[in-house]
Amino acid sequence: MNQPVVLHSEPMPQPQAGLADAVERLAASVVGLGTRRRGLSAGVLWKPGVVVTTASAIGHAGRIHVVQPDGETVIGEVRGTDPGTDLAVLAVPESAGPAALRRLDPPLRAGDFVMAVGRDASGLVHASFGHIGAAGPAWRTWRGGSVDRLLRLDGGLYPGLSGAPVADAQGQVVGIASPALSRHHGVVLPVGTVDRVSQALLHSGRVAQGYLGVAAQSVALSAAMQAAAGTGAALGLLIAGLGDEGPAARAGLMVGDIVVSAGGRVVPDIETLRELLGAETIGARLPLRVLRGGQPLELSVDVAERQRTGRC
Repeated sequence: MNQPVVLHSEPMPQPQAGLADAVERLAASVVGLGTRRRGLSAGVLWKPGVVVTTASAIGHAGRIHVVQPDGETVIGEVRGTDPGTDLAVLAVPESAGPAALRRLDPPLRAGDFVMAVGRDASGLVHASFGHIGAAGPAWRTWRGGSVDRLLRLDGGLYPGLSGAPVADAQGQVVGIASPALSRHHGVVLPVGTVDRVSQALLHSGRVAQGYLGVAAQSVALSAAMQAAAGTGAALGLLIAGLGDEGPAARAGLMVGDIVVSAGGRVVPDIETLRELLGAETIGARLPLRVLRGGQPLELSVDVAERQRTGRC
């Protein structure tokens, strides 16, 4: 974010006595992360020898200077990044124990108090305090990543807190702070999402997603189009671009085609199509119902694994 804003904009009382103790307990699992181009960010010891942070904080670096809780600086090896959820995993020498995690039971609500804790290059701990600004169901980021629950902060993040653990008043971690998934607010990637993504990154260095090789936009279906396609859907997906030699192009899809359904499911927008392209679909055949020149057409696309591309 070009102009970060603070986690909250108005003074607020401490929610309870002992907040400083909670910060101190959490800080025992917080590390500082430094890269030449991106400065200092934060991370948290998620399990022994494993640090979780944000992908946007470390960029394309393969090795990171890690300021550990005891003040020692070591080199962390990047094990994998997932731009879709803005998460990254580093392997570090084992030192302090992992943070205490809260599994969101009961789930956080808008208005709940939270804090983010980071560490600077000298080892100094810094914290920011605020509230959950919005809470909601599972959602998909603009980069195509799947997040288990929406947890949006009531403001942005101070510099240095990208990748920081976000915790409740007891110091239990509820997620990881990311400034890269919303233009005006910090987003908390919840514990369940971090667990799932970090396991995939440790296993293979990436989070697999299906790929068709299309760029598309929503388009209204006229009554005649609906009748031809045998659907009552108001919207379809107009194919605006095709990847060279991509799965969709190989299957015969053309620019100007309108995809009405995929896998038997209506696809009114690109987000719905992305939801159908999970890791389990890679290598499978996805049937498409298409309108071409107003005439219905059935195609089948062999789903490939998505690389880092803007297409679906």
